[in-house]
Amino acid sequence: MVEKAQSVDNWLYVAWDGLLALDHFARSSADGAASGDFLSWCKSDASSDFPFPTAKVAMRESDTVARNAKLRNERMLPVPKDVAPAGQVFMQAHLKVGGGNTIAPRLHFYDDCIRSGKVYVGYLGPHLRNTLT
Repeated sequence: MVEKAQSVDNWLYVAWDGLLALDHFARSSADGAASGDFLSWCKSDASSDFPFPTAKVAMRESDTVARNAKLRNERMLPVPKDVAPAGQVFMQAHLKVGGGNTIAPRLHFYDDCIRSGKVYVGYLGPHLRNTLT
C-alpha cells in the first residue's frame, strides 16, 4: 500500500513540474525567447529555471496510434474554437507522468505558441489506449 501512495505522490510532482515547464515554455515562446517545440526547449539552456526531463517528453504518437481511428479519437481533445473551429485537435504530444504499470499517467498537450502564445492541456490521467492495451 505504501508503494502505491509513493507512486501517486511522485506522479503529482511530475505532473506539476510538467505544467510549470509548459507554462514557462509558453511564456518564453510568447516573448520570442524560445523557438522550436517543447522538447527542443527542454534540451536547451532556456529551460534551466523550470527543467523537465526530455525522456518524459513525447512530441508524437506512434504511426499506428495516429492512423487508427479509435485510438486517434481518444486523443482528439478540447481547445477553444479560435484555435480549431471543431473545438478539438489531435493532441499527440504528451508528458510521461508515470510508467511501469497499467495506469502510466499521461498529460496530453497542444502547442499553439506560434499563433496564440499558449499551450493547451487536454488530458491528464491514465494512459490512453494504444496497440498494447
